[in-house]
Amino acid sequence: MTDIYADIERNIALSGQHLFLVFASGDAPAFAYSIGNALQGLPELLLIGDFPPRVAGSILNDLGLMMRRACRPLHGDIDVGGQFPVRLRQASADARQRFTLQVGRFLRHEEYDVLQVLLCDPAGIYPGEPGCEPAYDVPLA
Repeated sequence: MTDIYADIERNIALSGQHLFLVFASGDAPAFAYSIGNALQGLPELLLIGDFPPRVAGSILNDLGLMMRRACRPLHGDIDVGGQFPVRLRQASADARQRFTLQVGRFLRHEEYDVLQVLLCDPAGIYPGEPGCEPAYDVPLA
């Protein structure tokens, strides 16, 4: 096992999940995702968009902890303390391949689910809805 996988294991042991942040490149947006929830039979979390790393990390850590404490996947609109809830949706198998590559490498299989976390724009409009500000209108994975 390489050092990166030892770090992932250590973070999972300490906090229940490890987070990966991938910065934007060209037309591809930034994204962040979890590794470790699948070890408990839960989905991994994916947040797409050019959000500050502290914001993305805080949201994914809060949601991961909520999910692990509940021992079940979260769904729908979830209050994480902001003006608007975050919205969770089932991500596609293609999203698993496109965005969460290190999960499969760590688990050594591709049999895990992914929930996409959606943040709304300042007016409360979510990605995919008419009028969503372009900075928030991320791809629905």
